[in-house]
Order: sequence, then C-alpha cells, then structure tokens
Amino acid sequence: MSKLRIAIDIGSTVVKIAKIDSNDEIIEQNFYARDFEAGIAHQVETLVDFLDISYDKDSIQVCSSANGGLRVGIICLTSYYSGATLRNQALSAGANPIFVHDLEEDGGNLNYVDILLVGGGIDCKDFPPLEQRLKRFNPDKYHFGLLIYAGNCFYADLFSRLFPMAKVIDNPLAESLNSRRSTVFETLRRAYLDDLVFKEGISELRNNLSKAIHPTPEIVNRGFQRVVFNHSSILIAGAGVLIDIGGATTDIHYTVEIISNESDDKPSAGTSVARYVFTDLGIVASVESTLLQIRSHPRLYEFLNITLAENVREVYRLLREGQYEPSAELLSYACLFIALDRFSKGQGLGLPIADLGKISQFVLTGGSAQNLKEQMVLKVIDLFVGNKGSNPGVYIDRNYQIWVDGITWHHSTAYAV
Repeated sequence: MSKLRIAIDIGSTVVKIAKIDSNDEIIEQNFYARDFEAGIAHQVETLVDFLDISYDKDSIQVCSSANGGLRVGIICLTSYYSGATLRNQALSAGANPIFVHDLEEDGGNLNYVDILLVGGGIDCKDFPPLEQRLKRFNPDKYHFGLLIYAGNCFYADLFSRLFPMAKVIDNPLAESLNSRRSTVFETLRRAYLDDLVFKEGISELRNNLSKAIHPTPEIVNRGFQRVVFNHSSILIAGAGVLIDIGGATTDIHYTVEIISNESDDKPSAGTSVARYVFTDLGIVASVESTLLQIRSHPRLYEFLNITLAENVREVYRLLREGQYEPSAELLSYACLFIALDRFSKGQGLGLPIADLGKISQFVLTGGSAQNLKEQMVLKVIDLFVGNKGSNPGVYIDRNYQIWVDGITWHHSTAYAV
C-alpha cells in the first residue's frame, strides 16, 4: 500500500493541510488559523508531527502566499514585445507586475516595487537605440529594492558600468523573439521565495518542509493548466477562465482564445494560458481599495440589485456615503464584478480586452470564493455578457482541487509554458 502525500498551503491567515492519494485525489484537508505568537515554523512543524497517518516525509509539498506576492516594476524597450515577455514571465513566477514603462517614459513611478526589471531587444552587437536609451535611463525616478537587467546581452556591461548595484541575468528573448522561460521566470521565482523566507521565517522550517516551497499563484496557474489540458477531475469544454479571489489580490487565469481581436495588449506568442493579477482587489488586505471602487462604480445599483435580497436603495445610499460595511460575501461578489468589468474593457496596465461571450466555463477558487453561490455568479456574469447567446457554466472549487492539481504538478508532466 502506497503512502499518502501531504500538501501544505501557508496563507496570511490560514494554514491548509491536505492528505493526497497516489491519484492526486484529496483524502482529507483541514484548516488552521495562523498562530502568529508561535511562529510559522513551529506551528507548521507541530501540525505535521501530529498527523496520525503513514506518509512519505521526503515528499511533503509546500506553497505559500503569506507575504502577498513579489511586486515588480518593468522598464522595457517596447511594451508589445520585450515588455509583454517580461510581464508574462513575472506573472508565471507568481510575482505581481505593478507597472510597465518603456525606456522613453520620463515620468517614473514612485510606487514601491521589490524588483525593478529592465530589458529589451534581442541579443545583437550593434543597436544604438537601446544604447542611447539605457544611457538616458534614470533609476532615481523609481522606488525599488533590487535593480535587474535582462536585456540585450551585448549591453549588459554598459548597464553594469552605469548602475553598479544592478544584477544582470540572461536576456529572455535571446537571439529571436521566442521567449526563453528559464531566465526571468527562475530569477523572480527565487526572489519571491527569498522575500517570502525573509518576511515569514520559512527558512526556520526543517529541510523536508522548506526545500521545495512554491509561490501559491504559480501553483494555481499550474492547476488551471491541468484543468485546461484535461489532466484534472475538473472538466472544461472550450474556452475557460479561473478567478482566484483572495484577501489581498484577485487573479484571473484564462485561455488566450477569449482575447478580443480589438485588444492592443495580447499575451505573448505561443502562450495558451495567461494570468493577470488585480493587486487592488481583495476582501481583507485590499478591502479599502475594493470598497472605494465598488462605491464609486457607475453600475453599483445594478450590482446591488442582483446581489442583495432587500434594502437595495438603503445599502446603495450608505455605500455611496461610505457608511456601510459590506459582508465578506458581498465583498467577494464585488471583487468578481469589478474584475470582470475591467477585464471586459482591458482596463488595466497590460490587461487585454476579453470577449466574455466566448467563455464556456468559469471556475472560481480561493478562500473568498467559498462565499459565492453559482446562480448569483451567473447573474453577475450576465451583467457583462448580456444577450450574446452565451450560456457559460460556473464551477466553484469548494474542495480546493485546483490547488491540489497545481501542487502535485511536476516538470515531467508540464502541459503548457
């Protein structure tokens, strides 16, 4: 009889532990409130030690979103090619791109980012436009922790001379416009984990727990890939979207065929599944931002009319005046509503315009998605799809199967890049 495997998710407020069989099916899972006094290492190790089952202690799989994600700013030669490549690799690594600027923009951005990533161009010896723009680039207009260069390798020495504090990594575009996933992706993933360890004390976990930790957004994206490519118990027929609603962010993972032909922003060539993170939508850490957006939304009354059973006018008035505290359920629907609205318009830096009428299946996951009801979700979706002849399905991942699908993924069974 094969031993069970253990999967652990360390969140900002909850630790989740699942027992998984050899077929990647959940046998049992339990949720524990974070014990901030005990510390993450002591709490997780204690929970694992008290598991009354036989399991392989060397194959425990761990992911975490406890630090809210790595914030990345991107400076590029062009937003359509190098900018899109850098952004997509950052998203795949579980990081959150905050802005994408080209090297000609002078305004800068004083929002703090953990990493400022500079790149552009394929590897070629003589490219004066890049040289001139790098010489004019002023990092003092940005607020960041680490500066990284990931552009044309023949100008890496110039960048190092101009900015000695910078780290240089391989150009993801190399000698062509075909993206190499192993450069920016791996660097940001390691940085994400270093940041996570520093902030949360995960380095104190014993080796069999800390050696293979992953960012939770990366795990969810892997899980969605398995769903899309029919390697999951969750089924999708046709174009699909997964929406992960959490306390700090709301992430949209989607199959690229839903992107409108009218969209200026598009996922990079060769991508089948892409992701966008709304860093300002959540029901705990980002609650103030969510409230501000829903309170001022021009379709607030329509939204309340379908999500509330009574007192719609009164709640509308109080929300507009900033005197109403919505329930976690209403906030979860608000995150869904705002995310779909912005996705349907491409209303966000680097966010494509989605044709929501092309979507055959919506999947919702994350702790906040547990507050939702399928019929109500369909009503919210209908606000943006209307009478386009679409009849999408809705599946709410109440058993966190997406997470299990993602955390049991390994490189030999990768289904998409």
